[in-house]
Formats: sequence, structure tokens, C-alpha cells
Amino acid sequence: MGVLRRTEGGRRYRRRHRLARSQRAVVSVVGALLSLLVFFALFGIFVTQYVPLWMNDNEAMYTSDIQASFAELKQNIDLQSQLAGPQVLSVPFPLASQGIPLFAAPTTATLNYIPHTQGVYASVNMQYGPGGQPNFVYNQSLGTVQMTVPNRYFPPQMFVYEDDAVIQEQGDLQQVVAYPPLLAINTSGNFQSVSLTLVQLYGNATQVVSTGTEEVYSHFGTLTSFPSNGSLSAPGSPFTVTVTFGTLQPCAWATFLNRTLSASGLPTSAWTLTPHSCVPAAGSSVPVKVVFSALTNFNLFVATSTIVTGVGEI
Repeated sequence: MGVLRRTEGGRRYRRRHRLARSQRAVVSVVGALLSLLVFFALFGIFVTQYVPLWMNDNEAMYTSDIQASFAELKQNIDLQSQLAGPQVLSVPFPLASQGIPLFAAPTTATLNYIPHTQGVYASVNMQYGPGGQPNFVYNQSLGTVQMTVPNRYFPPQMFVYEDDAVIQEQGDLQQVVAYPPLLAINTSGNFQSVSLTLVQLYGNATQVVSTGTEEVYSHFGTLTSFPSNGSLSAPGSPFTVTVTFGTLQPCAWATFLNRTLSASGLPTSAWTLTPHSCVPAAGSSVPVKVVFSALTNFNLFVATSTIVTGVGEI
């Protein structure tokens, strides 16, 4: 298709012929295809790169929120145990993370309350108990509050409130006592004292799966103390106390107790810990045992609390 040129008065004029209708249609189709290619390229980058990062942040924040809820639950029960009240306190537990509209559904968790968890228990054996009573023994099956978070972009988590400790785990060998139980160890010269609080949970077993928030109520029950300063005939003389924690999270308990005892100031000859390092549970209960061989004072506190889940279930 040629271009006509003509000159008038020393000026040159150019005039182009318009494209035929069929040629204009081809250009429109090519432009639309290029636009679609750009859109799908950007969409692919969004889905494969931005969505995982966004959801990773959502699930990480959600995990932190759950940890905070467990910390508040423990704080409430400790407060009620120490002050014998308030009678009822509640904690909101979020059961789903934030999602991404149209692209990613929220991550939902499962909340379980088990008043007598199989394989979870505490046992205390004192050579001399309250009033110098020989061979004092206290055994108690323990309840647990558990939350399983099957994250898809952030590592899956599990939280357990057990015997006044909050445990966070990502598997048998990745466990930590995020919030420790009420355990106090004091040493001064020949004086060696240990104070331990055990918490037993009562109530109906429940399981909650939802996309909202669930209220968990703790009802104060009782607080009983079992103090001992050794033999009645020779108070203050060294005596032996054995504390055993039956648990499905032995890695967390063994690591926590080893660090606590090592930093307590007690001579290493005055205590033994079995196992003394992280061991896998493999789905079975494992006893973690501490033997104090030269205590001059031991105080055992046993607190009870009833756990209720759900608004209007008090």
C-alpha cells in the first residue's frame, strides 16, 4: 500500500491510507492477548509469592494470639490459686486465623479440654511429710487444655496447658515450656527449700472446632498445702523428696527442669533428674523424675479448678 506525496508551494504533504478493517481486528486481538498474558503473569506472581507470604504472617500472628490466650489462662488460674479468688475468670481463645478473601481460607484450630488425660499425672513422695509423717505420698491424675493448630504456611503448632505449665511444641523433639509452673527453689548455706504447686483441672471433657472465638472459664475450687520440714524428732535435718511428672511432652519438661535445677544454686549432688535431656515421647507417657536428696523444707500446694468452655455454659 503506497504513500502519496505531493508538493505545493515548496511544502511536501504525506497522506497515509487507513488500515483495512481486517487488519484492525488482528491488532485488537494481539493487544487483548498481550493484556491477558500480562494479567496472568501478575496473577501467578501474586498466587505463588504474595499469598504464601501473607498467609505466613497471618498464621504467625494467629499462633502468637493463641500463646497469649494460654498465658492468660495460666495467669488466671495462678491468681485464683494464690488469692482464693475471683471465683470465675474467662479467657477468649481464637479458633481461626485471618484469611485472604477469594484466595486463601482461614486456618482453623481444634480446642480440647480433657479433665483426666491418660498418661498425664503428678506424684510426690516425701521421706517425711506434714507433721513429720514418714513416707508421705501424693498421686494425682491431671487434666489438660490442648489446642492443635494445623498451619499450612507457618509451622504447625500444638499448645498444652498441663500441671500449671504452658507447653508449645512442633513435634516430639521441638518442645518448650513457654510459661513455667509455680516452682521455687531457695538455698542459703545448709538451708535448701523447694515450693511446688500442682494444678488439677475438673469439668466435662469438650472439643470445639469453629471459625470464631471461644470463651474458656476457670472456676476456682480449692487450695491445699502439704508443708514439711523433715522428721518430727529432728526438724530441719535433710530429707529426700521425689517428684515425678507423667507427661506426653517429656522433651519440654526434661529440658525445663534441667535448666531450672542447674541455675538454682543447689549442689549437683543434691538432685538427680531422669531423663536429664530431651527425649521423644512417641505417643506414650514418659515419667520425668526429680529426686531432691538433701532438702530442709518442702512445700507442696495442690490447687483445683473447673474448666468450662462456651458462652452461657457457666
